[in-house]
Amino acid sequence: MPVGSPIQRLSDDLLAKIFNLLARSDGQLKHASVCKQWHGMACRVQDRVCLTASRHVDPRQLIPQLSRFVNLRKLVLSAGSLPAVPDALLSCVADTCHDLIELRINSPESDSHEWDSLDQIDSPENFTECGLSSLFAKCTRLEDLHLRCPKHLAAIPPSIDCLASLTNLHLVARRVKLLPDTFSSLQSLQRLVLIMPKLKNLPRNFKNLVLLKSLQLDDCGSLKSIPEFIGQLASVDRLSISGCRELRLPDSLTNLSSLVALEIRACRDPLPLPANFGQLHALESLLLEDIAGMPNLPESLGQLQRLKRLSLNRCSGISSLPRSLPRLPSLADLNLFAPNLSVLPAEIGQLSELRTFSLTNADVPSLPDSISQATALQELSLENLRDLTSLPEEFGQLASLETLHLNGLPQLTHLPESFGHLTKLRTLRIMACYQLQQLPDSVSALLALQDLDLRHSWRLTALPVGMGNGLPNLRKLELHHCKALTRLPPSFSGLSSLESLSILQAGSFRGALPEGFGRLGKLRELSLRAMPHLTALPASVSGLLALTSLLLVNCPGVKALPGDIGRLGSLEELKISKLDGLDSFPRSLVELPRLRVLEVRMCSELLTLLGDETVEDLEQGQGTGAASSTLGASSNRSSSSSSSRDTTTTTTTHSSGNHGRSVNGALLPSLLSLKAEQFFFRSFGPSLGCLSSLTRMELLQMGELLSLPDSISGLSQLQVLRIFNSIKLKSLPETLGGLSCLRALELVGLHGLHELPEAFGQLTQLETVKIIMCTNISRLPASFSNLSKLQHCSLDNVGISGIPDDFWRLSSLQTLVLLCLQNLCSLPESFSQLPRLKALELCHCRKLSQVPPSLGEMPTLSEHQGELRKGRRKGKSEGGRQRENIRTTRMRECMMKRMRERVRGMCSWVSEWSIVKKKKRRMKKKKRTKKRRMKRRKKATRRMTKMRRRMKGEEEIQES
Repeated sequence: MPVGSPIQRLSDDLLAKIFNLLARSDGQLKHASVCKQWHGMACRVQDRVCLTASRHVDPRQLIPQLSRFVNLRKLVLSAGSLPAVPDALLSCVADTCHDLIELRINSPESDSHEWDSLDQIDSPENFTECGLSSLFAKCTRLEDLHLRCPKHLAAIPPSIDCLASLTNLHLVARRVKLLPDTFSSLQSLQRLVLIMPKLKNLPRNFKNLVLLKSLQLDDCGSLKSIPEFIGQLASVDRLSISGCRELRLPDSLTNLSSLVALEIRACRDPLPLPANFGQLHALESLLLEDIAGMPNLPESLGQLQRLKRLSLNRCSGISSLPRSLPRLPSLADLNLFAPNLSVLPAEIGQLSELRTFSLTNADVPSLPDSISQATALQELSLENLRDLTSLPEEFGQLASLETLHLNGLPQLTHLPESFGHLTKLRTLRIMACYQLQQLPDSVSALLALQDLDLRHSWRLTALPVGMGNGLPNLRKLELHHCKALTRLPPSFSGLSSLESLSILQAGSFRGALPEGFGRLGKLRELSLRAMPHLTALPASVSGLLALTSLLLVNCPGVKALPGDIGRLGSLEELKISKLDGLDSFPRSLVELPRLRVLEVRMCSELLTLLGDETVEDLEQGQGTGAASSTLGASSNRSSSSSSSRDTTTTTTTHSSGNHGRSVNGALLPSLLSLKAEQFFFRSFGPSLGCLSSLTRMELLQMGELLSLPDSISGLSQLQVLRIFNSIKLKSLPETLGGLSCLRALELVGLHGLHELPEAFGQLTQLETVKIIMCTNISRLPASFSNLSKLQHCSLDNVGISGIPDDFWRLSSLQTLVLLCLQNLCSLPESFSQLPRLKALELCHCRKLSQVPPSLGEMPTLSEHQGELRKGRRKGKSEGGRQRENIRTTRMRECMMKRMRERVRGMCSWVSEWSIVKKKKRRMKKKKRTKKRRMKRRKKATRRMTKMRRRMKGEEEIQES
């Protein structure tokens, strides 16, 4: 390659990323071709090369190719969960890759906690101590080694001392009990991670690692103590210990003058921290987590002048904090999760640099008054404090507070009046404060407040009266599970910056929303859910010109939407559910220019779907006219609605001649998704075809729907059509073939449907067809084979008796599922001519007695999950003993007994035969009986232990 070529101008880091990407993407190629590609790239670059053997590559096949990688610098073998790494591969690496700098064996590619989730490799073909020894002896330039030893490896070879340049070592050895004495020869080691559950102690010459900066001991459960000489590691600045059950911390720990971060996790019964712990003058972070037996912290903690972060997470043994804690001048982050903590230091407010304070699951009855002196505090979180009854009266003096979380304070009854002095407060969340009855009026003075979240405040009856006159920056308000909330204040419309409002389960809310609600000019999201006594939406709602999402759920008192709702020019999403009092939509609904998603569910009284003006009125621009259904139809549920049915029928006939015309900009021009569920419509109006931009339509549980209009062909952009459980739908229109963009069609539970239209084959773009539980469909239309782009076809519980002879014309079909076709007797001879069929599933077709002989010659069937149910015959047959695996995916309960040998004989490419009979059922029964027996045994043992205890008690009483 000439000098200056593009590949030589690439940087080393970019080349490493390219080879990593190449390793991941070429997993499906053949192993040899992958190696050739990598070899060609490596010979051209001749510099820092990264080779990653993915799990699709057998490491043994890399042996003859690795000899060409003379300049290999980084090698990752068995990244993740790969096959074994034999000694021969390690020997090849040792003999060839002398310039190797980074080596990862059985490890993830990045430094993370994925070590804990990886399965242990126990293959006997994995490398041994001998292969590892030769690798250490020859790859002397290694700087970064990530080694995950197999189970059978019981010792680390002493030749590890040859790695004089090693700076980073990540070692996972589940069976190794001791480190070799030569380990101290790693004079350049700076970062050491040991995950060794059997490790009993550290070698005595461990102190010779003078350059070691980071030491991490994870899951070293057998390590009971850290030796005293650890204090001589003067360069260690980070020490992390986790999973050491009975750890003893030495007093020499305080000699680590460079220690910046100390983390101790999941240690069951450690000794207390040394009394002179305060001598760690460089310590900046102290994390104690999941330590049940940790006693109180030493008083010398206050001497840590540089400590910035202190976290006590799930330390149940700590009942109080040292009095010297407020003397930490640099403490900025304090996290206390101590279930038995009963008191805080009285001078905690003297922490002048404290910015984040979190107190969780403690028995603290009150906060000290000095907390108001922490003027630098920016974030305060109080969670699950079951005994806290009030906040200090001077709480408002926290001038820098920006975020306040009050969660799980069941005894908190009120907030202090000084609360309004928190002028920088941006986020306020009050959750599960069950006794809180009202917010102070001073809340209206929180000028910087942007997010207000009130949840599970069951006794909160009302919001502050002057709330709308203040809070100029409030953007988000959530009122969830405020059961006693009766109304919104009249000044609510003054929240000029409000963008999102959500009210959920306000059972005591009475009346309507405030009349000035429409003055919320910036409101974008409005969600009203589970408000049974909400009577109406004010007419001023139509003035919310910025509203993009409107959600109304379970508000049975709302009987009508505002008449001029069409003025909401920015509305994109409208979801309405369980509005039992809503009987119709306003006529202006179809004028929404940007509405994209419309969902209407379970509105039992709704007679029309999108208004009541005719197509002619829309074309003439009239706002009033004859009452007719645009998309709606009538309900036949009661005689009281008979007049509405007559009117709808008359108008449908009147406008039937105009269903092919489009209404420019009048009938929801931006609507993309329409979902209707549980209505009592008999039919849709012809103007359904005017929704020219609709791409997805779902009709679910339309129990009274009889037919679809012929104008459905006007949905020129429709891509997905789903019709579920419309049991009275008798036919689909012939104009269904006009849906030129339809890609997915699902018909489920249409028991009244007898046939598919002949125009079905005109759906040339159709890719997925699912016909399920349509028991009265007796045949597929002859044009079904014209679906040239059909890829997935599923017929489940359909009454068809045969497959069309020209089924082979479905040239794109890849997956075919035939389930529970009780009348299907045979498959056509041309069935095997499907060129791209990859998966075939035949299940529970009990009358199927004939399979085309050429089925076994189909080369494209690749799903190896085929199963033939043997029938009721007892015992094992020859086929059952051979256990051949048919490529024609599942064939269960659909082959007669005489057909099994025939299918096996004509399928020459079959490697194994699998006959599934009642064995699975028997196994399930055995498991069930086993569980029952275990339960009975446990009950019996419990009874016996109770009887023995009683007998012992009686004997003791008699003896006394």
